Amino acid sequence: MKNVMASNSIYGYRRIRERKPSFLACGFLLLGNDPLTIGFDDISSNGAGIYTHNPLTLNSQVRLALNTKNKGLIIVAGKICWCKKTYKGYRSGIVFNRKMAFEPDMIA
Repeated sequence: MKNVMASNSIYGYRRIRERKPSFLACGFLLLGNDPLTIGFDDISSNGAGIYTHNPLTLNSQVRLALNTKNKGLIIVAGKICWCKKTYKGYRSGIVFNRKMAFEPDMIA
């Protein structure tokens, strides 16, 4: 929770909606045809913070595969806005191309 609060205080002024801690333990990011295993940090209906082992290219179009209990597998398209090295690997911010029609915590 501390990381998310710090993240929202740093990036929140640039975000349309505040992100909440993610209920998703891991998922997949599709960069072209290459699937990458990712970890989720936080998510909102407009974007997500993820962790990867390798850096992601800024402005790349990607698709996230969100595996949920209530709605099954959801594919969300977006763009890599930023990427920075952390002790967990690389943390990146993704803004979705279209806002999800529901809040992410509703699909847990």
